[in-house]
Amino acid sequence: MALADYQALLGDLARDQAAVLTADARARALEAARLQYSADQPRRMVDDVTWPEGALAPAPEGWTESAWIQAAEYPIGREPIAQINVSAYLSPTGWQIMAADHVAAGGVVRVTFMAEHELSATEDTIPARHRLAVAQYAAHLLCHQLATHYSAQRETAMGSDASLTETRAREFAARSKELRAAYYAGVGIADPFKATAGGNSTGTTAAAGVVSWPSRNPRHRLVQRGGL
Repeated sequence: MALADYQALLGDLARDQAAVLTADARARALEAARLQYSADQPRRMVDDVTWPEGALAPAPEGWTESAWIQAAEYPIGREPIAQINVSAYLSPTGWQIMAADHVAAGGVVRVTFMAEHELSATEDTIPARHRLAVAQYAAHLLCHQLATHYSAQRETAMGSDASLTETRAREFAARSKELRAAYYAGVGIADPFKATAGGNSTGTTAAAGVVSWPSRNPRHRLVQRGGL
């Protein structure tokens, strides 16, 4: 799916008949959605790194600033799989990887790591099943911007214009929440914005809480109960 297809889908999800949103705003929303999805569902990549002499080797192909190593296999092909401890290391010349175990010069280490997804005019690594969700997250951000825009306009509008801008602000705010919920449902994780302090993922608060302090003698244990 090309970037232009995401942009078209975004236009369908966040309709802006008054042309409030700019092309740059839409591009920023898609980029923010790419980063959010990368954090929620990072891209698994594998690269075989040929080890030079010493403890440091070049970073695997496709390594990014926010990438992290999941596993390193050396030597390759053993049964069961042989793994070594490898970590990322930032040197003055860029990212490298460091092995805690000895790797012979010329040895090949298979590095599995997690990185950001790509989304550009030429490359799209987002799985097909999650493309709609990514567009929905970008649309959620745009609807939030529209809700903010119309809320600000309401302060200077008069009469029927004030009522119209208030309605638009309320509708876009509600649409933003719907699209955000659709994103999290689409990628299969809980919406963190639904949780409240001292509550659960449904936004409800527990009716009672129990706190206990351990004692060597169970008969001397103190229990505090609340919410009765």
